[in-house]
Amino acid sequence: MKRMIMVWMAIMLVTLTACVAEDQVEESPVVAAEDQAEASPVVAAEGNGFLAGNIGLGGLMAGDTQGNVYYRSETDHWALYKANIGGSEKHKLSDDRISNINVLGEWVYYTNFDDNFSIYKITTDGSERQRLLEGYCSNLYVTGERLYFDMRDDTNMSHVYSMDTNGGDLKKIIPEASMAYYHDEVVYYIAKDGLNLWQLDQVTGEHKKLTDTYSAYVIVDDTGICYWSVNEGTFNQMDLDGSSERVLLSGGDYYNKSGKHIYFIKSGGNYDIYGLDLETETEVRLSSFSGEVYDEHGEIIEDLTGLSDDDFSFQEGAAFLYIIENEVFSRGTLVESLSLTGKVDCLMHFDGAGNAEFWD
Repeated sequence: MKRMIMVWMAIMLVTLTACVAEDQVEESPVVAAEDQAEASPVVAAEGNGFLAGNIGLGGLMAGDTQGNVYYRSETDHWALYKANIGGSEKHKLSDDRISNINVLGEWVYYTNFDDNFSIYKITTDGSERQRLLEGYCSNLYVTGERLYFDMRDDTNMSHVYSMDTNGGDLKKIIPEASMAYYHDEVVYYIAKDGLNLWQLDQVTGEHKKLTDTYSAYVIVDDTGICYWSVNEGTFNQMDLDGSSERVLLSGGDYYNKSGKHIYFIKSGGNYDIYGLDLETETEVRLSSFSGEVYDEHGEIIEDLTGLSDDDFSFQEGAAFLYIIENEVFSRGTLVESLSLTGKVDCLMHFDGAGNAEFWD
């Protein structure tokens, strides 16, 4: 039973630790950012490199709005891959084990587990791989000609920074905080003192406290600011000026939002994935996990009392929901994955009819 719990915990955590694994994959040559500065002028690309709340859920999948998905492969040691949204035409871009994926213009930006979460970029065809900044970085948001992220210091305290797309002009903009979101010249961050949500208007320089509670899964668009109030267990929205706060949902986890749709894991039962249309207030179940416990062969274990601490077992389930061009994906475990790859962990796609399909 202990083994089953450990497998489930592996799903529920991004599993990106501060330690660099000893069995690192062989890396292709790195071009230092400082060596690129003179030859590579900073060019502002339109839009943002991130979509919806994908970065707040680990950033393991991203899209370019052109039908392509950039992702951390579960079948190939967490390497960086590119595929079309249907899952075909898969192409490895790098052996780097990655997270916080952003795609903007001709570049893919990410944090590299194999280099202690330093920030890298690589072209969308897998060439010109460069390290932009060495350091333990996370919550990376790429927009225009700037990158916003947090980086830990020698005492393990994180601070919010920005720099240009070549790794130059590094600025500490908010001390003792974690990056939470970026929208329309406003930086949203979580203060280490109280874990409350704040905003920094970069035009006026004004800092404003938005919540008095532990806040996570922050998503901001033109309709307002959404966040999960962890202690209250509610997913809330307020206007962009911080007023008119209201509860949108309760009893869920791993919230993501795109436009007028919210996606989440509903607590209880088999922890299925649901979507809520905010206009019609219609709720749709996207998955139908069985709740059965399976062994290493994908067979149902009928008698759970016979499980020992050394027995391998798992349940189907999902976490870390990603939205790409109105399609919903997740990292989780499927019996289908075990039969196809010999591994239970996978990336899955939801077909809109209540089915979770193996994707990678």
